[in-house]
Amino acid sequence: MSGIWWIRGRNALRRRRRHVLVLAALAGGALWMVVQAWRSGQTFRGDLYLNVGAALIMTLLTYVVLNPLFRELQTASIIEHPRLDRDALIERVAQSRETVAILETWTSMLEGPYAARFSDALRCALANGATVRMLLLDPDSPAVRLRGAELRRRDASVAILNNIWHLARLREDLPESSRARLQVRVYNAAPSVQMYRWDGKAFISFFPVRGSTFDTQQIEAYVSTPLGEFVADRFTELWETAPVQDLESCLTLRLCLRQAGRELETCEALYVRVDGDWYIAGRDLVRNVARHGLGGLTVVLERPEAAGEVFDLGEADELAPEVYRRVVELFRAKYGLDGRHDTENRVIFNLVDPRLTRAA
Repeated sequence: MSGIWWIRGRNALRRRRRHVLVLAALAGGALWMVVQAWRSGQTFRGDLYLNVGAALIMTLLTYVVLNPLFRELQTASIIEHPRLDRDALIERVAQSRETVAILETWTSMLEGPYAARFSDALRCALANGATVRMLLLDPDSPAVRLRGAELRRRDASVAILNNIWHLARLREDLPESSRARLQVRVYNAAPSVQMYRWDGKAFISFFPVRGSTFDTQQIEAYVSTPLGEFVADRFTELWETAPVQDLESCLTLRLCLRQAGRELETCEALYVRVDGDWYIAGRDLVRNVARHGLGGLTVVLERPEAAGEVFDLGEADELAPEVYRRVVELFRAKYGLDGRHDTENRVIFNLVDPRLTRAA
């Protein structure tokens, strides 16, 4: 709990850093002028210092008085919309020059007829120098299953993985200078609020028990308002505590292959998770299995949520047919159906707890 309050306090200081710097500069300048006027006495220079110092003090007082008024005017400018205006969102994201931030379970802006236009809008924002940050819900978390049940949508996990596929495709098309500013993380907390932010404003809505947030009331507000600050703080908390902290980690799993206590190779694999179990695929895996066989082959994950854990390697197609079909469905959603990532041309392995293997 103390960590959360620390984050919130730090965020509040960051938001008001500009105001603090302005106040400090005005106060420091006024104090210096007054001291110089006192040292100079009743001379032209002393009078000049005194007049400038007094002007700075008046500016300081004016800033202190007017800044809260401007803040209230921004709060009064909150606009309510019956649903999300997708066309307006695409236009405003494309015009962003500083920040685009999205907090969602998954975004239907990367589905259907909006996918290409929204990808182009993100590309424009990145070209303008903006940083794009997107938080998506963990596709294998209990929260996503609950949200899927609320929406009566079984393929909630598929929707999230398909978002990741679109973002991976977008990153591939970006120039090298823009790729680092496309940032994606996966969180596993219960979703409570949706945010689509462009620079200093955002569309905000709260998750309904039934139905999509896109079809519920949206609040358009400045991020500097109390409501905007509340949601921005929530975004920052989830961003800083997300277990998967970059797009590369969303797409690939780094692991070490061992056999009979001997390290064979450290490589990367494609992966999905179903009910907490890992399923992996990749040319390096197939090559090592073909060379060394499955017998005694173990995998150690280099991953925060499973760091140091040792797994036996099994063939996923030996699982129950419905489980295998689900795994293939998730691979297709996450990696697409092109020649590089067609799961029909890959062998999928599942990672098994060695204790279960020995018990069997």
